[in-house]
Amino acid sequence: MQMKKLVVGLINVFSLLFFLPAQEMTLTVEDACAIAMKENVSIKRSQIQLNQKERNSKYSWNSVSPSVSANASVSKPLPGETGSDKSTVSAGISLRSTFTSNLYSSIQSSRLALEQQQISYEDACRTVELNVRQVFYYLLYQSENISIQEKALETAKQQYDSNLARYNRGLLSRLDVLNAQVSYQNAKLNVDSLKTDYDSSVKSFLNVLGLPSTTSLKLSGSFDSVLGLRKISLEEKEINSPGIKSLENQIQSAENSVLASRFSAYGPSLTATYSYNGSSTDGGENWNNGGSLSVAASIPLDGVMPWSSSHQNVESAKDNLADLKLQLKSEEENLQIEIEKNLGKISQIQNGIELRKSSINLAQSSYKMTLESYNHGTRDLLALQTAHDNLLQSRVSLLQEAYNLISQILQLEYICGFDFGSLEN
Repeated sequence: MQMKKLVVGLINVFSLLFFLPAQEMTLTVEDACAIAMKENVSIKRSQIQLNQKERNSKYSWNSVSPSVSANASVSKPLPGETGSDKSTVSAGISLRSTFTSNLYSSIQSSRLALEQQQISYEDACRTVELNVRQVFYYLLYQSENISIQEKALETAKQQYDSNLARYNRGLLSRLDVLNAQVSYQNAKLNVDSLKTDYDSSVKSFLNVLGLPSTTSLKLSGSFDSVLGLRKISLEEKEINSPGIKSLENQIQSAENSVLASRFSAYGPSLTATYSYNGSSTDGGENWNNGGSLSVAASIPLDGVMPWSSSHQNVESAKDNLADLKLQLKSEEENLQIEIEKNLGKISQIQNGIELRKSSINLAQSSYKMTLESYNHGTRDLLALQTAHDNLLQSRVSLLQEAYNLISQILQLEYICGFDFGSLEN
């Protein structure tokens, strides 16, 4: 009976693990970003590194913490006819501490390393958020494209059914029926292919968010706001590029490295040692105590010789500092070029969107007129299909331009260090 209960229990567990119904979830882009900030693996790993740097910075003074050692011993003579049988006991403790002139630079180095890791952590979060937003809007584009293609499929099905009925009444040739059937089947294959690609993209998106792959995802959003977006301006906005922040921190670290190398080459060090030792030869009844305190100072002289490794370390640290300053200047120039390039692309896409809107209106009118002519027998099926394809392509092209625009805006916000979504407002 117990074995039977165990088997039933295991079956229930496996059922829960492998046959759970898919969890349904409706997400806005902000919801997706919030989940990613909490569940994304790369952010969690970066947080671990940040915690490590925080500990290192908190105890960066530990080089002056004294080293402590203790010793103790007991010896007892073997039993004999003569001599004392009392134990000999000894115990001692020593403390040693070294004070170097580069203590300050060591503490500064840990502080700057923490700041650099904070920059890296923030950049990791922003990179994940950029990816999440871009994929979200790509999925939204795919979803709306599928809706358009499904409507096209429905239209193709209606056209095929209509042509088949007219053919059965002897009002249409078989060739027109076959062409309509081919168009309908191609539209169905296209929709199936788009849905397969969409499902694959959703699985990848769930992995980025850190959600189970069984989650049934529904997106809440639209491209309406970006389609009505006015000209974007960066006036009165403070640019806070993560790349420049990182280089500025590296320059501070390099300046601190120059100071540390100078301390190592020329700075004195002070070592203090205290030791205590006590012993007893009568089993601990009487103790002989002794101790000592010593202080030693040393000043390196190698740094004054230009061929010494200490002197060369100082010069190398200076060279690294100069190189980083050049990198910062180049990064600032490249950032300005990238900003202008992105603004140019955004303006170009916005102009294209206005043309796409106009094209949709024209294509809609053309399709309506062609359909009326086709129903009256003055236009053939090929002309109708061409007009319908033009209308469909115009709608899809507008959606694609909307996705391109929002992707370009997100990229601009990322390189400038703006809050995501701020330029859309």
